[in-house]
Amino acid sequence: MKRLQLSAPALLLAVCATTGQTPLMSEFDLTGDPLPPVRHVTEMKVSGDTLFFVHDSEESHGQLFIRRAVIDLTYNHLDISPEIGKKDDGYYMSYMPYPFIGADSRVHVISQDDGEIYDIIDDTALVRTKRYLMNVETEVPIPLSGYVQNIFMTAPERYVFMGREPNGGRQYAMRADLEASRIDTIRQIAISADLQTWMPNVGEMVFSPKCDRLAFAYRLHPIVEVFSMDGTSLKYIRIGEDTFDRATLNEADFEDLNPLHTVDLTYTSDYIYALYWSYRYDERATRFPSIVKIDFDGNIIERFSDIPSPLCRIAAISDSRLIGWTGNRFILITL
Repeated sequence: MKRLQLSAPALLLAVCATTGQTPLMSEFDLTGDPLPPVRHVTEMKVSGDTLFFVHDSEESHGQLFIRRAVIDLTYNHLDISPEIGKKDDGYYMSYMPYPFIGADSRVHVISQDDGEIYDIIDDTALVRTKRYLMNVETEVPIPLSGYVQNIFMTAPERYVFMGREPNGGRQYAMRADLEASRIDTIRQIAISADLQTWMPNVGEMVFSPKCDRLAFAYRLHPIVEVFSMDGTSLKYIRIGEDTFDRATLNEADFEDLNPLHTVDLTYTSDYIYALYWSYRYDERATRFPSIVKIDFDGNIIERFSDIPSPLCRIAAISDSRLIGWTGNRFILITL
């Protein structure tokens, strides 16, 4: 297991090849199944010409919904399907569905609350595979809560994901081997030795099968970390200035009291895209974010600044095109 250790050279602000670029943006027209009033889009993944996204609604009471939308770049519209996994009795197969792209290049779903894995059939149904990321028989290196995030399939029956200890404990990048019924730690994710629990270290992780590397971006700190599958740190990239107020950790709403840095992370085979705010959540409607493009060697390739729209989520279509969620609409972002 590796633990993050910051060194002075690693914290130098990386130099961009190009800075200050403003991308082109256009709103998608929505066709197909009408969306209810959406409070939050919590996850977006693109596979080929299809966007899979997870959202809640004003009256969902915590239930998350997953849908697919066919992307038409010629006419700039999204054809949205009905909810995936809704049963005949009106209930849903999964309470917290999370889409991930399998080794077969197809999209699968895992329940974030219990780790059950589902297949998608006919683009509308979730089918139980009777496989779990972990169960009572799984050999684990540390006690783990049932909650998982940022799941990626690295090979058939092998996964990487973010796991955490129960009761506000530490968090780790981890690997799971379902055939061996075993989970191992890759690396502890912690910004410093005195901030060890998961709460001040929340963020997003991505995995590149081509580069066989992982990247983690902190939500409350302006750092993106690239590391190998054995946990070796390859690069720490500073993309902003420190703003975290440690005194706020004693407050229940400490995240709302601090500027947020990377609020979402997406990727292609070669690049990482960090949606960077550097402002508080309650300022999101009046402040403009940036998108930072980084390669898996940890070099900042380009910084797209002063995007003229609020942005809450992004998902990469290609190296030069992203889909964004503004909080009430989907947009095409051409870099």
